[in-house]
Amino acid sequence: MKNYLTASISASAIRHNVGVLRKHVGDGVELCLVVKDDCYGHGMNVLYPLLAELVDGFAVASPVEALELRQKGYHGFVLCFLSAYFDDFEVQDELVWQEITQTVMSKSALASIQEAARRVGKTAPVHLKVDTGMGRMGIPAKQAPDLIEAIRACPDVRLTGIYTHFATADEQDRSEVFEQLTLFKSILPPDGNLVCHAANSAAIIDFPETHFNMVRPGLAVYGCHPSEFLSNDIGLKPCMSVKAKLIAVKHVREGSHCGYGLSHTFDRDSRVGIVPIGYGDGYFRCLSGKAIVRVNGQDAPVCGRVSMDQMTVDVTDIPDVQVGDDVEIISSDSSAPNSVENLARLAGTIPYEITCHLGHNIIRHVLVD
Repeated sequence: MKNYLTASISASAIRHNVGVLRKHVGDGVELCLVVKDDCYGHGMNVLYPLLAELVDGFAVASPVEALELRQKGYHGFVLCFLSAYFDDFEVQDELVWQEITQTVMSKSALASIQEAARRVGKTAPVHLKVDTGMGRMGIPAKQAPDLIEAIRACPDVRLTGIYTHFATADEQDRSEVFEQLTLFKSILPPDGNLVCHAANSAAIIDFPETHFNMVRPGLAVYGCHPSEFLSNDIGLKPCMSVKAKLIAVKHVREGSHCGYGLSHTFDRDSRVGIVPIGYGDGYFRCLSGKAIVRVNGQDAPVCGRVSMDQMTVDVTDIPDVQVGDDVEIISSDSSAPNSVENLARLAGTIPYEITCHLGHNIIRHVLVD
């Protein structure tokens, strides 16, 4: 186990982020935190006690994630995006027994949940997902009213909510958001008794008209901006820093090479440090020769290709560097060259992918600060 490779999660930063999100959405709007993929790579096991006291519910991708929350002792609202339509009866029954709110997107899914509810002897709560333009999961909006009637006709199933998902809330051209929103509003039942939700982190920040009575923040709770195209800055604080230790320091001569393919050539006599992290730990190979880490608080460029579990950094201009010195891989300062957002830009990807790929070798812990 690489106990020299750690991720520190700031409890105060998460509390701050939840606070600014609550202030931004206002009273009467619940926060259902999306915690799929191990809290977007931040670590559900270490964060659960903190998050459970801060939010109004959780949303997860799979039945496994939903049931794990119950195993942790959480008794509140849990929404499962992908329910157990094709799993064995035991999983279906357990979701109903544990009062997990399942997603319905078709009459066949409704029938599966209804059968489980009859076997268990409990009423199953469900939310209807409507595809308003994402083109992914969800019943087409035109078919939604018919499915709503079918759900309400089932004595063993209770419709408690309805939701959709925006395709372009984090894009530069977000005009489609308003088209999706208009379509979603057009199929909402007139009785107003349902939980309605549509807003992800980007929509929460930039589109107040999408908030309804519940929102689904994800990356924003961890302090990362979901897009570089956001119009508003609500003052999020990144919560995570990732650090390692130098495991070797060596001198190399001018003209020497390093890394697979000998892709880097030193143009002067140099000192290099070896850092025990690589693409096997989620540090992308495409960051080779582009990214910067910080050694003893000073910038050290990544030189040569990132390997599976090691990479080389140039520490020539950092005095007194030695084995065991701290290396900041990811900074909790959003303006730093090694912030999640800046690493995403260098890698040509999104912040979500940077955090979600952080591997199991990175030991996560919460800073009670």
